[in-house]
Order: sequence, then structure tokens, then C-alpha cells
Amino acid sequence: MINNKAAYLLFSFIETDNMKGFGAYARASNIILEKFGGELLIAGAKASDMSIFEGEWPADVGLSMIQFPSRQHLEDFWSCNEYQEIIEMRTAILKPNFTLGFSR
Repeated sequence: MINNKAAYLLFSFIETDNMKGFGAYARASNIILEKFGGELLIAGAKASDMSIFEGEWPADVGLSMIQFPSRQHLEDFWSCNEYQEIIEMRTAILKPNFTLGFSR
């Protein structure tokens, strides 16, 4: 059973030399995010933006986090046709590395 507690989409990425086109992806994905109640909480935080308590965070790795009202909202966003149509805009620029976390 999927509950109604907030769900989070966390993703890390290494910026490429060619980030051209990422702005267009970000604008398009934000419109879709809003339809599913998604809220961008962290956008591309780098090691210099973080307090690292243990281990290391590579300087060239960014972290973003999006909150959704529920796991169902997140899954509906990810699988909707509108988002599936723009995924290639992102994967052409950044290697995908996604982790889904949700409350129980």
C-alpha cells in the first residue's frame, strides 16, 4: 500500500562540459513537477554548499532534492507521458543517478 506521507526524489550528478540545454529541461520539468505537487527543495548543491559530517562529497558532484505530497504523486510524475517525453533532454546532458526515498 502506498501511503500519503511526503516522498522525495533525490539525485546526484556530475556536471558535464556541455550543460547547454539544461535550462530548457529545467523549465519544462518544473512545469510538470508543479502539476504533481512537486517542490524543488535543493537545486544542484555542491560540496561547498554542504556541511559534511562524515566521509567526503566530491567537489564536482551536485545534489538536488524534490519533495512530493506522496509516493503516488512522485510515481505519477515520473511515469507521466509529459515527463517521459523530456527525459532525453536531461540524459543527453547528465548521467542519470536517481534514488527514491519515501516515508513509511
